[in-house]
Amino acid sequence: MGVRTWLHRIRQVFIFSLLAFASNFEYGFSTTYLNTPVEQFKVFLNESFEKMDKTMTETTYSMLWNLILNIWFVGFFIGIWFSPLLNDRFGRKVGFLIGCGLALIGAVLRLFAVIFYRPELLIAGRFLTSMCEAVTYQSCILYLQECSPTEKRGMMTFLSEISYSSMCLFGMMLGTRQLLGDDLVALMTFAVPFCTFFFIALFFLPETPKFLLIARSNRPAAERSVRFYHGSDSDVDTVLKEIVMEAEDESEAVASWKSIKEIFTEPHLRRAVILSISALQNTVALWSMLLSSTYFLEQIQLDEAVASWSSTAMTLGYVLGTIAGSTWIERLGRRTILLSFTIVDNILLVLYVICAELSPLVDGFKYGCLVLLVSYAFVYGSGVGPISWFISSELVPQKYRSITQSTCYSLNTIIVVILTFSILPLYSVVGTYAFLILYSIPSTISIFILYFYLPETKGREIHEIVAELRGKTKSS
Repeated sequence: MGVRTWLHRIRQVFIFSLLAFASNFEYGFSTTYLNTPVEQFKVFLNESFEKMDKTMTETTYSMLWNLILNIWFVGFFIGIWFSPLLNDRFGRKVGFLIGCGLALIGAVLRLFAVIFYRPELLIAGRFLTSMCEAVTYQSCILYLQECSPTEKRGMMTFLSEISYSSMCLFGMMLGTRQLLGDDLVALMTFAVPFCTFFFIALFFLPETPKFLLIARSNRPAAERSVRFYHGSDSDVDTVLKEIVMEAEDESEAVASWKSIKEIFTEPHLRRAVILSISALQNTVALWSMLLSSTYFLEQIQLDEAVASWSSTAMTLGYVLGTIAGSTWIERLGRRTILLSFTIVDNILLVLYVICAELSPLVDGFKYGCLVLLVSYAFVYGSGVGPISWFISSELVPQKYRSITQSTCYSLNTIIVVILTFSILPLYSVVGTYAFLILYSIPSTISIFILYFYLPETKGREIHEIVAELRGKTKSS
């Protein structure tokens, strides 16, 4: 392999990594920066109330802290529905830029909150960030899917999960006392220059070739975009020909709000939505387990010091899994990985329940529970999570891609909120069997749906996959 080929590969990975981190740097950091410096934020809230000549009771603290944590879900759900408007009407680049610009404002609001002791700014910043990250995440997936060469589409899209998991771990580590946890101003300052850099960098990246050709009918710009993302020596005419074939079966180039009705009335679109939601069902368990793993392990009498590091260990397993998964996504195929790895994760969850129930009899089983949680996160990161989040983009034509993402992500968000708030109350009643009721049973149902109806998408053009969902062709 020549030097020129290596340089081309390095350049291509750098560009797609830049796209991935432009969305997921702030997304991953915002997901976990509150997890570790909990006591420091409690001090911040107390001092804020004192400066306002008010007294913060435990009840007030509990309500305010829950609002700070859970306002994320509200903002994210609202932001999901801005994505079709921005990404479809104005372009993926416009949606990405607006999202990153608002993320920068959200980061500045968080910083001002801790400088001026204004908790309401922290809430506003977190709400704004979550809303815009719902847009930028979808913009990111659309970019990675629509700009990458077909034979590298899976690997390049995996960069989104690698960047997200890495920033989740980074945010968690930065919040420890050993790093920035004792200095909330420094912790909140950390994200601002990076958000600024990514916002500026996006101005220099072209719009996706598929949007330029299908939605804007701008062939010269689409050609330049292909050369930028695929390389100057790429077969531009062949790439554009495949893009044209993707748009041939659609009467309109740009989605409208009636597209929401169409994705439920058109059989192939409805099937794509059901498959995407079924895949996303397998992502629900990780975050409840990750965020509450310390509690679950303490309930089976694992040493408190060991249990307190369980979230970090799980996140590290998640990161390593995403890196490993990127090496085999184009070798094994989406369908094979998603089905087999989801089955493995369910087996690990069942084994966790068995070990937890037997731990009072055999003390060593409680350490097995920790190993199983880390293994679960690794398997999730190496296939289940990344594929579930981007598979919807490979099942529908360009014009329906953003609206399908929004529909599936919003339904998944509702499910996540319901099950996340249900797990601890149910756990207190039935113990670890709550995992089987809330996670394993729904996941098993989704496995059957995916087994019978999910086509293989590896190495195939989108129009070929859509044709199979229409019933015109079969997977080879």
